Amino acid sequence: MNSSATALSYSVHTDPAPLRIGTEKAPAHATVRIALTNSGPDPVPCGTIAFTLPVGGGPEALTAAPDTIRASTDDAGWSAEHRGDGVFHVRPATDGTELKPGARIVVTLADVTVNHAVGAFTLGIGESGGAGGGAESLRRVPGGLRLAKASPTAMLEDFRPDQVDVPNGGTVKLTWKCEVGPDYELFYGDQRRLVNDCIDEDGNGEWTSPGLTSATAFMLLGSTVQGGSPVTYGLTTAVTVTVPDLEVGDLEVNGSVRLFGRAAEIAGGTESSPAEYVADTDGVITGYIKTTQDQVPAELKVFVTPPELRRQQFATQSWDARGGTLNQEASLFVPVPKGSHVRVVQKGDTNFTAALTWFPFGAGSLAPPPA
Repeated sequence: MNSSATALSYSVHTDPAPLRIGTEKAPAHATVRIALTNSGPDPVPCGTIAFTLPVGGGPEALTAAPDTIRASTDDAGWSAEHRGDGVFHVRPATDGTELKPGARIVVTLADVTVNHAVGAFTLGIGESGGAGGGAESLRRVPGGLRLAKASPTAMLEDFRPDQVDVPNGGTVKLTWKCEVGPDYELFYGDQRRLVNDCIDEDGNGEWTSPGLTSATAFMLLGSTVQGGSPVTYGLTTAVTVTVPDLEVGDLEVNGSVRLFGRAAEIAGGTESSPAEYVADTDGVITGYIKTTQDQVPAELKVFVTPPELRRQQFATQSWDARGGTLNQEASLFVPVPKGSHVRVVQKGDTNFTAALTWFPFGAGSLAPPPA
């Protein structure tokens, strides 16, 4: 769940997934993991964060035995404790400790004894922030996190990725457990595929995704016939990409936006020598050349060959009649599409000075081609 009503964003994963109810003869045990993340552009000061598991034996409750649950975090600077009746407080060692942009803390609630009623329940969330942000200042978050409890005999379960966030272009391995026989179909993005060939004879499914470039939701549907009627079971999961590609219409930004990546000087100097490069991303080259002798020109040329297009030439010349230190610099501005081959030629019959700078749109470089 990502909510504008919270200072942090929250997501929850369970083991098994979905949760399975227990019986008198076969108690069901589960683990609930809650990831709290600073998804914003600024540090967030943190006080107490409370998670409430509904207690009881009904369909809207998770467990009738909250005292068996063990709470922990994956960060030694944060603690988690059970305050009774299914309420867990998570807090940093010092009130007001800031969670930096992109930072994440994972809270684990282990040894959860799931009750005996099929249904759905809401994991409640409360926040307090800043110095003095104790339990008395907790602000309850509307909505919370909704989770289901399924029958022990459901034909599809434990649908999960091997990692919940990947770098741009990274892949995930999805696994699940199911009955052998029904048809199983996987949906993601605008794609769908039958995955029966990814399931072994014991009902263990495994499928590896292509490279992911943006947050991706996956849905696995199983279809069969029970008692003469068609029945469909479905499970979903999602994976985030740490530096995603974006496809947007209108874009409204509350923070700062950086268009250019790290600039780099290329070519230039005082020698007549060509240089060649390949662009890893879109960008522009700006530069100048300046002769140091009146009526003796110096010339700067940049040749750009974009993918599948003919070579483009950009040229300028410095020859100002005033000469000497009063000479006018001749400037150049060159657009460079991603994947272009670039050749820079600077020359003159006498002394000159030149300088060129690469401004990438993003993090790509303009580097010499591989040998």
